[in-house]
Amino acid sequence: MRLTFLLSTTLLVGSLVWGCAEEGTPARGTTGGNSEVDDAGDSDDSDDTKTDSASPGSGKKDAGRVDAGKVTADAGKKPTDTTGKDAGPSAPKDAATSDAGGEVATFEGPFTLPDFANLAPPLGEPLDPKASSKVTPAAPTGWVWYDIPGAICRDGSPTGFYVHFAESDSLLVYLEGGGACTSPGFCAYNPKNVNQVLSGDGQTLIGSVGGATSGRQQPGKDGIFALGNAQNPFKDWSMVYIPYCTGDVHFGTRTNVMVPGVDEKQQFVGYRNMEKFVARLAPTFQDKAKQVVLTGASAGGFGASLNYSLVQDTFKDARVMALDDSGPPFPDKIEPVCMQKKWRELWGFADSFPKDCKECQQADGGGLGNFGVFLQKKHPNYTFASLSSTQDEVIRSFYAPGLDNCSGFDTGDPATAVLFSFPAEQYTEGLLASRAQYLPSKAFASYYINGAGNKTYHQHLWRPRFYEAAQGNVTIAAWVKDFISGKMTQVGP
Repeated sequence: MRLTFLLSTTLLVGSLVWGCAEEGTPARGTTGGNSEVDDAGDSDDSDDTKTDSASPGSGKKDAGRVDAGKVTADAGKKPTDTTGKDAGPSAPKDAATSDAGGEVATFEGPFTLPDFANLAPPLGEPLDPKASSKVTPAAPTGWVWYDIPGAICRDGSPTGFYVHFAESDSLLVYLEGGGACTSPGFCAYNPKNVNQVLSGDGQTLIGSVGGATSGRQQPGKDGIFALGNAQNPFKDWSMVYIPYCTGDVHFGTRTNVMVPGVDEKQQFVGYRNMEKFVARLAPTFQDKAKQVVLTGASAGGFGASLNYSLVQDTFKDARVMALDDSGPPFPDKIEPVCMQKKWRELWGFADSFPKDCKECQQADGGGLGNFGVFLQKKHPNYTFASLSSTQDEVIRSFYAPGLDNCSGFDTGDPATAVLFSFPAEQYTEGLLASRAQYLPSKAFASYYINGAGNKTYHQHLWRPRFYEAAQGNVTIAAWVKDFISGKMTQVGP
């Protein structure tokens, strides 16, 4: 029935809510490996040499460099699509086809304006690199695990995060994905603790419906986690890997919640966990960190966007940038308002959205798509990058429960989700609408994959594809390198 389809299809892959069926977590499994992983140094990025960037804090003043909280983004050339031609007619006039006009922007402090609520939690003790927590199986080489007191998964079990320490003034914080919990079928699909991962590779619907299985969530070895790859823009950075086990796109605030048809009480406390995490990370890294990139894939991509203000307020002396892989927030005309309302009520978004973001919480339940506009007003240095396939079939399944006025929201089952899908053209329209909305800020970058064979794929940052020219002749790694150096580039249709 269309109802079942909606729900299943959307939330399907478990990535549900902004992170729809997620992912690669499963593929990373208990060994930290990935079924698609190449050795760290095997990827070839022929276009990486085209990007000229310096490490943050280098002291250089060239356009596109990050220097102690100041960034000048150089976009003197007209944005092009992956073929090297001007963006095609399908793109909004003010999107990829427009001329950015020289320097995109010059960013200077403060990082948060004083007229807005400060979300920073009370800070805890800094992490001791020599006193990490024991974990089984052992953490991947170069990483250590920390249990964080009070942080829990949706089944009530404890959680924490992995850290890779480096001598760097830059920090990457990655949020894992893995579906979401809204119905019996999707709750069974989403990992409920850090010792569960998704089966399959999470790249397609069929490859994502296996559900949660035994395995330790931990960093992989490819993409942004390939620490030995010279083409990895994050290879010398300190890194944090945050598992996903709360089923609420890292943004919930409710405890002991009963989901219809699910026997156990659910702890949707992703945002409360994030408060505890940044309370330890900030005192550990803020003395050195001049730049923080908050990122994630699928549910983690949505979580990165939603938790931006919390992280920027806590890292008050560092410039925070958001990099969203395969979890794009859409305007209300694309993202069903009825679904937004159900997410708010089930997961407790009313207590995680900033109270002064009135436009984010409208009477009909809509407004999630306005959050980015609020962040631009609150944080003068807010910079956002969106990475997505133009017809991501996993995220399209996520939006399906909003069809027919959310008639199938409570009965979705990933097993049937593969039979239906949110219209591909409407999904592409949502991406282009988001680009058109944020491009005038000159602090927005996008990489939309539209090539045959890639346009329906899900998640890219941690795959070998990160070092490929997934769209035209620009590699994802080179585009990310541009972004973190301050160059706002638009790639794709």
